[in-house]
Amino acid sequence: MSARIVSWIPAIGLAVSLLWSASASAQTKPGSDNKNVQIGYGLDKDQPFAGADPDGTGLPWKEPPAAEIEAAKKAPTPHLADGHPDLTGFWAPAGWGYAVTQGAVSADGKTRYTQRAAEGPAQSVDKKRELKNRLEGANLPPYKPEFIEKVKYLGEHQSHEDPAFKCVPKGFPRVGPPTEIVQVPDEVVFLYDTVNSSEQNAFRIVSADGRGHDPSLNPSYYGDSIGHWEGNTMVIDVTNFVDDTWLSQNGTIHSDAMHVVEKLSREGNVIDWVISIEDSKMFTRPWVIERHLIHGLQGGHALEEAPCVEHDYSHLVNDDRN
Repeated sequence: MSARIVSWIPAIGLAVSLLWSASASAQTKPGSDNKNVQIGYGLDKDQPFAGADPDGTGLPWKEPPAAEIEAAKKAPTPHLADGHPDLTGFWAPAGWGYAVTQGAVSADGKTRYTQRAAEGPAQSVDKKRELKNRLEGANLPPYKPEFIEKVKYLGEHQSHEDPAFKCVPKGFPRVGPPTEIVQVPDEVVFLYDTVNSSEQNAFRIVSADGRGHDPSLNPSYYGDSIGHWEGNTMVIDVTNFVDDTWLSQNGTIHSDAMHVVEKLSREGNVIDWVISIEDSKMFTRPWVIERHLIHGLQGGHALEEAPCVEHDYSHLVNDDRN
């Protein structure tokens, strides 16, 4: 077993422990007065879905209102013993985190919860118009001319072509910002709430002990993440990707030359999350995306299990299909 794998074991154990403890704390016992629990990412049922793609990237990572960001930044910024900002905690854009109502109690006394989609906002069924509006306002990566028509075709035929519909992991960076962060010496673990996604309880382990990229690793959906600190900013260099994922729902493909620089800066209760995506084979310049994450949901939350078992692809009938 390599030294690298051995070094992962404590962090993985801590991450799994955190996931299970959070799930346990979120369960509502029969007869409890607590009728709601907060579960991971998800649109609050009072929040319109239209705000979830604020810059037309096709990436549904909602941006909090500016006033909420500024207010949250005024809180003290916690630091660890090594002097670096403490990134640990549950992070989500404002308004995310479902209040899931308690469902029926089964015969064995265990509580079942209704699907959060039942409490969520209404979704459009006019897929042709929705697709047209989305693509016309799309903020696409800066592709070289020879790739533009292919990207347009894929975006117009998403339900045929999107690998995520076949349970292929969305990978990084499409999976978005971390839902929960566990920071330990020399490593940072990112956990992702991936319900309604093709991910399956996704996580990333970022080495921050001074090592470089390992050229012997096989390409992967999440790449090889190596982090270091620049002042109060965690800078993560991510390389070695497979080339069969998309960057968003808009048909935004990439090559195996994709290189992502991810930066996380904490100020008060806000993380400024910025990614710069480069692809020397397909892009003319980097594609930069920024989101703000607000610290919240102290206990009483859970990251839902997110299995992806493909049974529906052959039965999908959408307006973007011929």
